[in-house]
Amino acid sequence: MAMKIRIRSAFLLAFVAIGLLPVAIFTWMTYERTAAHELTEVNGRNLLLAQNVADSLTLYQKNIRTAVDVAVTSLQQNVETQYIHRLLANLKIEDVSIVSPDYGKVLYSTDTKRIDNLEFIDPNLLEHIKATPVSSRLQFLPVQKSITGTPTIHAIGREGENFIVACLSTDYFINLAEKVSFGASGHTVIVDQDGNILAHPTKVWADDAKNISDISAVKRLMNGETGNENYYSPATKSEMISGIASVSGTYWGVIVPQELSQVKAKIIENLTPLFVGLVGSIIAAVLLLYFSIRWLAKPLENLAITLKKQSSTGLPMAVPPSQAETSIYELTHIVDAYNELTATVQQNSEQLAKQIFEDALTGIGNRAYFESESRKQIETRLKLGKKGILIFFDLDGFKEINDIRGHGIGDEVLKSFAKSLYPTTKKFMDINFRGLPSAHPVIGRIGGDEFAILLPLPENTDAISGLCENLRRSFPKLIEIGGVEISCDQSAGGALYPDHGTNIEDLLRRSDVALYKAKAEGKNRFQLYDTQGVLGGKSEILAAVLNAIDNDELYLEYQPKYCITKQQVDSAEALVRWQHPEHGPIQPNLFLPAVQQTHVMKLLGEWVIGRALKDIKYFDEQGLNLNIAINIGAEHFSADSFIPNLVEQTSVAKVDPNRLQIEITENVMDASRDVFSKTVSELQAKGFSLAIDDFGRGFSNLTRLASVPVDLIKLDGSLIRSAINDPRVKVIMQSAIEMAHSLGSKVAVEGVETFEQVILAEKSGADVLQGFYYSRSMTPQNFNTWHKKRSENSQHAQVEKIRNSL
Repeated sequence: MAMKIRIRSAFLLAFVAIGLLPVAIFTWMTYERTAAHELTEVNGRNLLLAQNVADSLTLYQKNIRTAVDVAVTSLQQNVETQYIHRLLANLKIEDVSIVSPDYGKVLYSTDTKRIDNLEFIDPNLLEHIKATPVSSRLQFLPVQKSITGTPTIHAIGREGENFIVACLSTDYFINLAEKVSFGASGHTVIVDQDGNILAHPTKVWADDAKNISDISAVKRLMNGETGNENYYSPATKSEMISGIASVSGTYWGVIVPQELSQVKAKIIENLTPLFVGLVGSIIAAVLLLYFSIRWLAKPLENLAITLKKQSSTGLPMAVPPSQAETSIYELTHIVDAYNELTATVQQNSEQLAKQIFEDALTGIGNRAYFESESRKQIETRLKLGKKGILIFFDLDGFKEINDIRGHGIGDEVLKSFAKSLYPTTKKFMDINFRGLPSAHPVIGRIGGDEFAILLPLPENTDAISGLCENLRRSFPKLIEIGGVEISCDQSAGGALYPDHGTNIEDLLRRSDVALYKAKAEGKNRFQLYDTQGVLGGKSEILAAVLNAIDNDELYLEYQPKYCITKQQVDSAEALVRWQHPEHGPIQPNLFLPAVQQTHVMKLLGEWVIGRALKDIKYFDEQGLNLNIAINIGAEHFSADSFIPNLVEQTSVAKVDPNRLQIEITENVMDASRDVFSKTVSELQAKGFSLAIDDFGRGFSNLTRLASVPVDLIKLDGSLIRSAINDPRVKVIMQSAIEMAHSLGSKVAVEGVETFEQVILAEKSGADVLQGFYYSRSMTPQNFNTWHKKRSENSQHAQVEKIRNSL
């Protein structure tokens, strides 16, 4: 047997002998010391420049106050001189006016046209002035867009009973900032007290008075701080090192930044001679090392080349021992261990691919598979100038099948229907689309009783709706389960590409809209998406929603929330619905995104609160005694009038505040934490409870909730769906529930659709369950009927018995 030596011993002796480690340490320490010195100098210079600019602005605002005083005295004495106009022009003051506080009428102005035209100041500006404590000392308001669209700063003060209003352009700030620029990226940024840009090298930002208050340097300026700050610049898309200085008496701020990468480049430039010497030394060392370890490294290199060739296949393959022959002990064992690992990885990859893209119940592709394959087909066909259609299916009356025959029978119906999808669709395409190249459908289960098919369409296809209706009719209408025939009619909606969209998300959404319309018109039919049947752009949607509120087109539906402790439905979530007089039912995802972050969201929220309070009275009359959760948008929640109006509405309706739970999404907490905490505390003090909705969607942070004692955390439905098949997600969900409980919050699991998910959620420690397993949302009348029938449902009683046994 050939002697085998340990590679570790050979390499250790070679590297210690050459001494590369001391060289590396010396290089690193030299760089760190030089970098620290250079950064200190840059910070000092930038801070000094920022303070100089801030001093200039301090003098500027004092000159403005003096000039405005002179102008006001001149106006009162009816004396106008060229000196005053030149003074105002030099200070970039466009106008000084004395304004009546009643209606904002301009009484005196250095712009005589405003007096001649009996002009009034902008009502919004007047309201802003009235809302601001005004003294005789001139105050500077945040920059605003003037009527002409240019950024304008208003300085306000009081003269007796009247207001003084001075309009300043931002030209002075821009001219001052342009004087302080250096190097390739050094420049000056000036912001007002709200973080709006007064001067910036990016002209469009300055012209739009862009708000950059989310930048850390600006936040410090808004707190009146002076110093140094590193931050990421969205303008240059790079890290910046800066000096910052606040302007006394105005809360304006000055930032003098430059790109950190350029500072580091200078550091490297200064160290280049040293690096060159070190590199030369390293090259010499490497040459010596090369000859020392060549006889050791060659077999390892051969093995690496072999493995690299195999990596191009996407999955590792076993390495034949003949391709890695070596006398080194460790390499022999590496090959053996790698071959064992390869077998395990291949097996796990096959199982993982099946879990990721296969629907656990039906065995066909799931939503992830459908979206992935659809994107590929759509992209390929669009490049060829081809078209296709996405058809969205829904089983009519499936909820009744679950309620009457049980979820087990419902699952069998879904599996049987799913099994028929591909052969039926392929047979239909062979008959109608004969000769179409690469004509294969993409089929998947989207969720619940919803399925989708993506079909390529041949050139010059007419009567698309008729073809799709024929395909829908090809699917089985009756399914036999255990000797019993069960009706399996379907409704379907379709959206064409590229006519109705080119990405899978738009096509799914619009085909779902068409499906919704098909069901509204009687079910058991196909409906093609109609662009004329939608509401239009954002402005049209906002106007339509306001009209819907005024004309009583909106109503609320309620989805039950099951309390595990009480083992009964004791609350419900209110969901807004819209019955349009022309377009029929309008799905929430077609109008709520447009309403968010607008004033209409507050009006809609007020309407929802009022209607929910009326429905609580109805439920009480029916003996249900339900607590109701209502969703409130960020704009509504942060409004000063939110809590007073809420308290007044509950008082007028004579509803105990503890009957209402306010649901907000996690992004509401992105505002000031102090303001948010204060609002939450005040809500809870008034008797209302608070829930965080959709927790776990995207990036969520439980630690952020530690400072705010919310009553309920609602886990997004994606967690329970993924936790069924993914042990890692299951651990994440259980950990989230435990952490929420440790913070004193109860936990609700949303999106519960199957009995298996119910059991998992209960075992994980959830307090409340909500989802289609119990029911979709219902009108108050239907909710009352459902609630009464549910208590009499034998299937429900058996489910409760099974749950209790577990």
